[in-house]
Amino acid sequence: MDHEKKRFRTEALAARDSLTPEQRKRYSDRIIRNLIGLPCYQEADAILTYISFRSEVDTFPLLERAFADGKAVFAPKVSGKEMAFYRIFSKNDLAVGYQGIPEPIGGQLFEPRRNDQISQRILVCLPGAAFDRSCHRIGYGGGFYDRYLGDTACSQMRYVTAALSFNCQIFEEIPWETHDIRPEQIITQTEIISR
Repeated sequence: MDHEKKRFRTEALAARDSLTPEQRKRYSDRIIRNLIGLPCYQEADAILTYISFRSEVDTFPLLERAFADGKAVFAPKVSGKEMAFYRIFSKNDLAVGYQGIPEPIGGQLFEPRRNDQISQRILVCLPGAAFDRSCHRIGYGGGFYDRYLGDTACSQMRYVTAALSFNCQIFEEIPWETHDIRPEQIITQTEIISR
């Protein structure tokens, strides 16, 4: 299974890396526009989103829009094998962290068990290497999002998951395991895939 996942991950990332910076910017802008047009964004009080790195779908336009819309924005920080989300108020609250990825410098920890956060409607934006039309996801192999969203504390949250992906990362079918988190929607530059 790991060997198969690795094959799809390698193929998808090679396709993503081969996009020109201009294509990546144009497609990312469309993906973010598609996302902010959806109820899962419009109704969300809080956005938990990855911070784009290398050739990923650019989330900085999403950050700017969410700040402007008055939403609480949280970004991930990795410590050992675990990941937690911290509130940011601008991209200046980020500094180079795990594997060179921008992470929050400090800020308020997002705690799913806190009463005021349980009542919030939350949108979680997922990164990923490869996806399929049944909304299965292959990440980068660290399992951070699978562990975070699989945690019992998160089961109390009212959250929706949306993965951001370029079309070149979508396959008809990819290998998956039961513990793999399946986003409810995958947003690409040309379509929205829902399960």
